[in-house]
Amino acid sequence: MKKTITVFALIAICSLMQSCYVMKKSDDFYKIETSTLNTLYLIDISGSMEGIDEGSVKDQVMREVGDTAGNQVSKIIGGKFGNLLGKQVSNEATKLGAVKRKLIPAIKGLPDGKKFVVFTFSDNVTKQSTEFKVADNVSRTASNFFVKNLKAKGGTDTLDGLLEALSMADVQEIVLMSDGLPNSSPETVLNEVRKANTKNIIIHSIAFGDDADLNFMKTLAEENNGNFITSKI
Repeated sequence: MKKTITVFALIAICSLMQSCYVMKKSDDFYKIETSTLNTLYLIDISGSMEGIDEGSVKDQVMREVGDTAGNQVSKIIGGKFGNLLGKQVSNEATKLGAVKRKLIPAIKGLPDGKKFVVFTFSDNVTKQSTEFKVADNVSRTASNFFVKNLKAKGGTDTLDGLLEALSMADVQEIVLMSDGLPNSSPETVLNEVRKANTKNIIIHSIAFGDDADLNFMKTLAEENNGNFITSKI
């Protein structure tokens, strides 16, 4: 029992320390440096990104551990503040939590005048905006609020997400964040992107999780002049 409580405590402390990311600024995102290009951040919010729906056994275990740790924090601290911190701990122990910890500081660090937008995909594509935003205090804050409140559910329609991103007017660079397990076959996704990317838009890919299809994510980036990154939660 004592060992279990210690594990929960360590998870809670690490998560709470990581929560400081909302105050940080960064000029890169998983070592992909902020560019002057019009950048579209494309986030996978399928169930596997939080260990639900189609998530692997490991994803589900991670979520259960996070939920248990969050409940412990909530009980120990108590009150509204305890509930808030408990939810924070629960949300950190997922792939989507890892996206948020890095993307929010990256958006916060975007220079004034930089054009950017955030899309998400699962069974459907959700667009934060149908036009690129110009980075300033208001747009950065609004985008980070959007990212911070993302929740995962559903399948992984990577193809639809990429095609919607590629069709965005004036897009020059796409940063895909996913566990790389598309509903469509990887080869189908790659073939359709080859057809659609007639303007040589750069596509970076960041793979989350041990079960990610690294070959697919790497090939996608290489064929579209992007960087391929593997991320550890």
